[in-house]
Amino acid sequence: MRCPVCGKRYTLSRADVVDAEPGDDGDRMRRSGSGSWRFGHGDMGYLHAALFVRDAARLPVAPAADIPPRLAGEVPDCADVVEPGDRLVAGEQWVAWWHQLVGQAVREGQRSGTRPPAGPEDDFETVIRHRFGGQQEVFDPPGFDSLAGMQPLRSAVIKTQARWQLWSSHQPGSGAERPEVFAYRIVRQAAESTAAVLGVAASELNGYAHVLEVEGLWSYLVGPGCALCSAALACDPQAAARLLREVFSSGLAGSGP
Repeated sequence: MRCPVCGKRYTLSRADVVDAEPGDDGDRMRRSGSGSWRFGHGDMGYLHAALFVRDAARLPVAPAADIPPRLAGEVPDCADVVEPGDRLVAGEQWVAWWHQLVGQAVREGQRSGTRPPAGPEDDFETVIRHRFGGQQEVFDPPGFDSLAGMQPLRSAVIKTQARWQLWSSHQPGSGAERPEVFAYRIVRQAAESTAAVLGVAASELNGYAHVLEVEGLWSYLVGPGCALCSAALACDPQAAARLLREVFSSGLAGSGP
């Protein structure tokens, strides 16, 4: 399924169907006829768009555990979209915006494992509203009115928008030359081992990961059952397994009263 605002996709996996056919847009979904663990991953475009603004505009953002590394690949130099005297403020505003976007990403990830509160479950519009509700309050191109109180960041976002669209359209994404992102075997083993260690049924485990095209093996647990990670980590069997166990464990802990 694709996000109606940014157009990026996400994938859901469940326990017992390994060779599901890909959909028309290349997504792969695995379903279970009975209750089982559930894991999804996606590459939400608004997170990548924000990282592009940071890197292209050369904003001064201090390293932190919850701030991803630089985007992988060559990012154009758009430093002139921010006046020298505004750079520090724009960098501070970007961090605040990033936290807003991540909060939305967490909500979307957690909703991927729940049914809409009302309406038919198979109604596409109902599912979309449930899944992506609130997104335009933090990411609303092309005018980005949600950033009206964050000048000069808003100006930088608008001015880099066309360059972002051009840059993103030329990124390789999950091409055939790259190992599978969160390979099903790795996810299944992580879910089953986590359930065994915690002494719970696998059906109680849910998780989601937003995969970012950033440098190195990087990850951060942003909420119960939800993480951000680099594409390189999602393709690395050992690193992915460690993150998956952390995601599944935190999701179970966060589901309590």
